[in-house]
Amino acid sequence: MKNRSTIDEHLLLSYLKGEATEAELQQVEAWLTLDKGNAALLDKWKQAWKHADAMADFAAIDVDKNWSQVQSKIQPKKAKQVFLLPKIWRVAAAILLIATVVFLGREFMNNSAGEMQTLMAASLNGEAAVLPDGSQVWLKEGSSITFPEEFSSEQREVTLKGEGFFEVAHNPEQPFIVKAKQTETRVLGTSFNLNASQEGERIELVLMTGKVRFSTQEEVVVLAPGDQVVIDEGGKLSKKENSNGNFLAWKTGTLVFENTPMKQVMEDIANAYGISYEFENTAFMNCPLTTRFENESIENVLQAIEALFDIEIEENNGTYIIKGNGC
Repeated sequence: MKNRSTIDEHLLLSYLKGEATEAELQQVEAWLTLDKGNAALLDKWKQAWKHADAMADFAAIDVDKNWSQVQSKIQPKKAKQVFLLPKIWRVAAAILLIATVVFLGREFMNNSAGEMQTLMAASLNGEAAVLPDGSQVWLKEGSSITFPEEFSSEQREVTLKGEGFFEVAHNPEQPFIVKAKQTETRVLGTSFNLNASQEGERIELVLMTGKVRFSTQEEVVVLAPGDQVVIDEGGKLSKKENSNGNFLAWKTGTLVFENTPMKQVMEDIANAYGISYEFENTAFMNCPLTTRFENESIENVLQAIEALFDIEIEENNGTYIIKGNGC
């Protein structure tokens, strides 16, 4: 990679403030032509500068103190380092510190991966997000994934909040790592569903293809296709064969039940549509259901259950109350 050279910090500040002379503008333009990375860096500083309330705010920052704090959080990368004088980075860090409240959810690091990106799913059955390595991830509504603009040469690391289905591009030289709560899922190339959306410690992973290594701070397990690993509310880890064919209903839009007890039926429906429910009569929890729902709204699904069992389902403060007298 070419050295991006340096530029006087006072000249850069004058440019950002719109006070640069014609000669100074030419110097900045010459610096920009040295490397396309310079334009990308300047663009980030310019966006942050737009949101700075005033030059007085910038002047009030203890640059050296804040720069030390930034340095302590920087994650060094071996690949594609950015070469700039420390003074210039201190100026950039100070500008970014002013604008942190504007750029919530983004993180700036001292490497060419640039800023972190966070994607959030706003609806069910959304389109797949394509990551920098070509891997794809489908996010359940309300879930999010955070990843760099460019992965390092050593590994591909993302952070998941909520639930997502991953199809990971195969690359044995660059492991793919998913961080979720206090767990780590490490793969080379595979497909799996990871659910970390439930409260507390609970988390579930179902492997579709390939092989993954799933670990907590205390335990490590290796999964084969069809395996499921669960961490319960108490933090206990267990591994077993997945027996629930509806675990991906939130993505596929399809729910299939064959003599399935209503307790499991409602659990699957709740997971697929993101709802909460209660049984008014626990006897109804054991009633079996055989049917199929495909790309139906939650209203249609519940109306069908009402008709099949001649019961009533009412919504109360966001929770569906199932009123049934047994089978």
